[in-house]
Amino acid sequence: MIVRVPAAFLTFLVSLIWAGPLCAQQRTPPVLRSGGTYSSNQADSQKDKDSGSTDVDEGSVVRVSTSLITVPAVVMDRNGRYIANLRKEDFHIYEDGVEQNVAYFASVERPFTVALMLDVSGSTQSQLSQIREAANTFVSRLRANDRMMAISFDGQIHVLTEAEDVSAIRRSKLHIPAVTDGTVLYDAVDFALKQMAQIPGRKAIVLMTDGVDQNSAATLKKTMDGIAEQDVLVYTVQYNTLPQLPQRLSAIKNEKARRKVQERLMKGYAVSEPYLRGLAEKTGGRFYRADDLSDVGPAFEAITSELGVQYSLGYYPKQKSGAGAERGIKVRVRYPNLVVRARDSYTTSSAIARSGGN
Repeated sequence: MIVRVPAAFLTFLVSLIWAGPLCAQQRTPPVLRSGGTYSSNQADSQKDKDSGSTDVDEGSVVRVSTSLITVPAVVMDRNGRYIANLRKEDFHIYEDGVEQNVAYFASVERPFTVALMLDVSGSTQSQLSQIREAANTFVSRLRANDRMMAISFDGQIHVLTEAEDVSAIRRSKLHIPAVTDGTVLYDAVDFALKQMAQIPGRKAIVLMTDGVDQNSAATLKKTMDGIAEQDVLVYTVQYNTLPQLPQRLSAIKNEKARRKVQERLMKGYAVSEPYLRGLAEKTGGRFYRADDLSDVGPAFEAITSELGVQYSLGYYPKQKSGAGAERGIKVRVRYPNLVVRARDSYTTSSAIARSGGN
């Protein structure tokens, strides 16, 4: 079930508690919202029934009826300073080496929507105060007319607030319900991608987690494939919970069960950094590692600064390609000594393949 609880971001993490036994099994976590309950599978089915069309809105990576590909981009000089005064004609976009016509352009002055995702599972128990402080720093640095969606996840996905103006979030209070067993990281990423696909304009996901999944129905591959079809920047901040693992495992008294859980978690830790780096690099975002949670605050500050200077570009592919094909993207600007960071590819859907270019 999804529980949506209205509330002030500055105090919303105070109710976090220990997530419970590490070995709990929950295959399809509900998403919690106020105003109604339904399972994530039911929500997806209903969305498909309600849409009745393959068209998606202007802010999505692809508007299938016209094959519009949108690409978020950040431009810096060689010293790492952001460049915020460029125009449409300053950009060149190439797909598989072929230059495209820039058909859509949104400058840095436009507000953006960000989904802040917080891992509040049992692995964070000893670090909640630092997580809360870092999250407060993030919200305080957003512009009042930007929009934010707040999501936390443990064994379930909790939508703390739908996308709304940051000024409204600062006036309200958010409450996180009692934490449940598990860490449905992949499910939460999959859910956030679907939510952001419906939001037009400039957008980003900021994910704060140790990167270890437990009990998700979605897979690592599914979320990586989903990222390839989106125009959302993903910023990942990984904090280290491995030092706390022995203490967490000591709560499991059965030696065989403890060994099994330890083996599963160590596999999760092994893929955690490559996964989080992949999400960021695939979309043109950034990966931050915080061995100490005191490093999370500066990472959030850097992310909010960068989001404020993000461009959004769009083009209609000149070449046809088959469904499922991966097309390379390169964005350049006409001025020397400037560096562009943008998504490097996208995956062609069947609808785009049918429409085929101009």
